[in-house]
Amino acid sequence: MPRPGTATGFPAVLKAAAAGLLRAKGAADNVRLNALSDGVFAIVITLMVFSIKVPEVGPGRAAADLPHALVGLLPDFAILSLSFVVLGIYWVGHNNVFLHVLRHDRLMLWLNILFLLSVALIPFPTTLLVRYGDAQISVVLFAANLAVGGVLLDLIWGYATLNRHLMCDTVQPELIRSFHVRILTGPAIYLVAIAVSFASLPAAKILFAVAIVYYLVPTVQDLLHHEQLGGE
Repeated sequence: MPRPGTATGFPAVLKAAAAGLLRAKGAADNVRLNALSDGVFAIVITLMVFSIKVPEVGPGRAAADLPHALVGLLPDFAILSLSFVVLGIYWVGHNNVFLHVLRHDRLMLWLNILFLLSVALIPFPTTLLVRYGDAQISVVLFAANLAVGGVLLDLIWGYATLNRHLMCDTVQPELIRSFHVRILTGPAIYLVAIAVSFASLPAAKILFAVAIVYYLVPTVQDLLHHEQLGGE
């Protein structure tokens, strides 16, 4: 019989499993995980490029009709450009995280797959935003998708740094905190943009631009990141 005060039943099993999961160091090779991740990013970008079709004009009409046909493709190029930049931001974030995360376990694999799902969905809300930017639902879906992606990336980082069981043992606490701040700033901006969209769609779109600029401009976090890599 269990001793008095000893936890029993299904909750105890879950607690023991969680404790064991955090003690385990996981598999030491992230090559396939990173290969899958890079492949998803590459395929999504490639499909976006292939979605732009060369205009068809009648024989002898190229000089007159082609300029107008190319102007009609401007929204498609805007979608491609915006998607490319957003995908680039998420790829850089994912790359930076996995420069420090050196191992994986089953939960890490599934967190990464869910993150890749949000990445694969990026072209759809981006297309809605460019083509139907005057509809609030387009703004909300764009912001929600990017917010979910950012939260999932932070969950990956948070899980890896919990007890440092999947990462380099020398990672500084300052870097761990700065990564959380850097990653979650985007989702915070996107959630604010959703709230702002109920009052002003242009203001919400300005917040999207602010988030993009924030991730393009180097910060102190980047300095900590590179200093840490030099010491590992």
